[in-house]
Amino acid sequence: MQELKIKTSKKFVNSTDKVRAILSVFNGNEKLPGDEIAIRLQERGYRIKRAQLNMFIHYNMLYRYMKKEIINKKVHYSILS
Repeated sequence: MQELKIKTSKKFVNSTDKVRAILSVFNGNEKLPGDEIAIRLQERGYRIKRAQLNMFIHYNMLYRYMKKEIINKKVHYSILS
């Protein structure tokens, strides 16, 4: 009997895994809003909400891995060089 393989969404193992996944979303020197980062992670199969992502970036990644910039009243993130 054949087993059905159900495609489930990925969970983050730990915070280091989450940091690597978020940084892998950026292509070069892009400036992305939190919405776009969340959409790209969801396209890669991760289960994440926009508000959770923004809180994680603010408390764990801002100024260490990323910087923020306000463009048209919206916060955009980019990778520190």
